[in-house]
Amino acid sequence: MFSSHIVVQSNSRAPGTARQLGFALCAFCILPLTANQTAAQNFYEGKQLTMIVGSGVGGGYDVYSRLVARHWAKHIPGKPTIVVQNLPAAGSLVATNNTANTYPRDGLTVTQVQTHMAVEPLMGVTGSLDNVKFDARALNWIGSIAKEYPVVVAWHTAPIKSFKDVLTREMVVGASGTATSDAVYPRIMNEMIGTKFKVIDGYKDNPQMILATESGEIMGRAGWFISSLLSTQGQQLQEGKLRVLAQVATEKHPQFPDVPLVTEFITDPEKRKALEFSISWLPMGRPFVAPPGLPAERLKILRDSFMATAQDPELQADAKKMNLEISPLSGEETQALVERLYETPKPVIQAVRRIMVPGIK
Repeated sequence: MFSSHIVVQSNSRAPGTARQLGFALCAFCILPLTANQTAAQNFYEGKQLTMIVGSGVGGGYDVYSRLVARHWAKHIPGKPTIVVQNLPAAGSLVATNNTANTYPRDGLTVTQVQTHMAVEPLMGVTGSLDNVKFDARALNWIGSIAKEYPVVVAWHTAPIKSFKDVLTREMVVGASGTATSDAVYPRIMNEMIGTKFKVIDGYKDNPQMILATESGEIMGRAGWFISSLLSTQGQQLQEGKLRVLAQVATEKHPQFPDVPLVTEFITDPEKRKALEFSISWLPMGRPFVAPPGLPAERLKILRDSFMATAQDPELQADAKKMNLEISPLSGEETQALVERLYETPKPVIQAVRRIMVPGIK
């Protein structure tokens, strides 16, 4: 009432004074927000931020996480110490469940999860929807450091010379889990395109699958992310020891303009819809996420600092040395993508889920 009285009285007698009081009152109104922002910025000083990686050491997710961790702190007000911890269980499901339900909601824990966690509550890719304890829309997506393009890759001594060969003869490929891209996309291509991939599951991690490929135990992989391929096996690729046969994407990666898209081999419109949905979350290829209920000011700090990190010239230089592609998606864009995924028609989701999760009814 005091503010209202002053404004009315000033309007009738002294317009200039009224404007001054109005500005003062507006400034007074925004003081609490400014105080909250200041408190959030001071919050990280002297603290430790824990980065959980829901994948094994040495793989693509781990490599990206550690690259981000080396540069992120300098863009966060207060410059906290960042500690990386790996939790490679159930294709990131354990790490994501913990993020949603267990980890503190104070902005001091972030998690890099495998990209399919965005649709895990819809799909149950890791085996059972009963094991999923989160709604992806309720999580706070911080952003993704790179888009992903799964590719079909064959070892140079394998009898498979082109993607068309896989339409007529068996190609044995490896995977580190039933929910990983190396296992999921071969099954989808077998169903939607008629390929003859045989997936050998159970490899521990990326390095183990590389050894299996080199020894001839498997012929290659059918869901290898390009970023991981370039960062870990770039030299072998240049030497011609690995052949990229096809891209599991709707658009070609700029470094592989002559490698066909798998969508070029499909004509059935319904199957095309299912195939396109199965790769629709790949633009958020290397996502970072925080628990729900995070204070808005701290979420903003994490999102803004993440994008600043992705654009940091020093990170860009390190990424170039490591053959890592940096193509970030902001937290707001990632959150919006998750929302759109949940709007996919149920019949399309069910069609893809039946393929991604073997034995489902």
